[in-house]
Amino acid sequence: MLRKIKKRLSWFLINIRYVARPSKPFLLVRIMTNVLAIILFKRQPLRYVDLAIGFDCNLRCKHCFATGLVEKGRRAMTPAEWSGIAGQAMRLGAVNFSFQGGEPLIYPELEDFIKSARPHLNLISVTTNGSLLSDKNIEKLKQWGVDVLTVSLDSGIPEEHDEFRGRKGLYAQTLEGIERALKHGLNVTIGTVVTPKNLHSDGIKKLIETSRRLKVILMLIPGIPVGMWKNNNEVLLSKDDLAYLDELVLGNMYVRTDFYANYFRHGCGAVKEILYLNPYADVFACPFIHQKLGNGLSEPLGVIRERALKNPYFRDYYQGCVAMLKDFRYE
Repeated sequence: MLRKIKKRLSWFLINIRYVARPSKPFLLVRIMTNVLAIILFKRQPLRYVDLAIGFDCNLRCKHCFATGLVEKGRRAMTPAEWSGIAGQAMRLGAVNFSFQGGEPLIYPELEDFIKSARPHLNLISVTTNGSLLSDKNIEKLKQWGVDVLTVSLDSGIPEEHDEFRGRKGLYAQTLEGIERALKHGLNVTIGTVVTPKNLHSDGIKKLIETSRRLKVILMLIPGIPVGMWKNNNEVLLSKDDLAYLDELVLGNMYVRTDFYANYFRHGCGAVKEILYLNPYADVFACPFIHQKLGNGLSEPLGVIRERALKNPYFRDYYQGCVAMLKDFRYE
């Protein structure tokens, strides 16, 4: 118990560094308002909304989940339409808006989508494969109000990362981009997908060392059989793997999983604190549960969320990854 209390305290101090933005004084006020709503009134405010602005990408990664969500011929929503949905999300409590793809940095309209999420009031993050983190692009992101870059690294061994992403030299380029972003004053999170094949590997151990050296959060994400890995159940972590993953989190200050990213409760925060939208405004519990909850252009976001919260897996903080359940169905 004492170990977990100390861990929580160290996490809290690191989290403060990620969210305390002097240029955004109202952000901390909005976060504290949510915290008080949870403690005093037992409410469940939304915290985080993830938007894929498009699925095009400049890489061909072996595990890409986005391929399973592409619907050719459907119209993508405009920044103006997204602005309305983002406003609804804020009224539900959202304080963190994340933008991903595909690779979001190849989209010229990324600026408009970011600005439609009221960056002066919210924490803004962008998830990138790290291949386009030039000084010019980083400075643009900073000017647009971006606070955090989540950069994908699959291994601390350069050859393994490059082979997985299909581009020689990408590891060095990505690491340089991370260090460049830190120098420009952006916070960085490293995102890494883990499977039974790599969880215990030297590549993950080296990534943990890198996160300590750079003092950045390393987010370990369980592999899910969707997208390029559809029906590949070999990527699913076993109970022993999940226990070891928990050990990594508790034993390393900068290592996290989404289970520990909630306001207070441990477990899956899907729907309760997190929502994911694709370019067509379809709403999902998270990027890895490819079952639609509704559409943000057809129904109010609050109605969609309230309906989804009636599902027992979303009603409470399920102690496991709902996306890993082979028999899960949302109806």
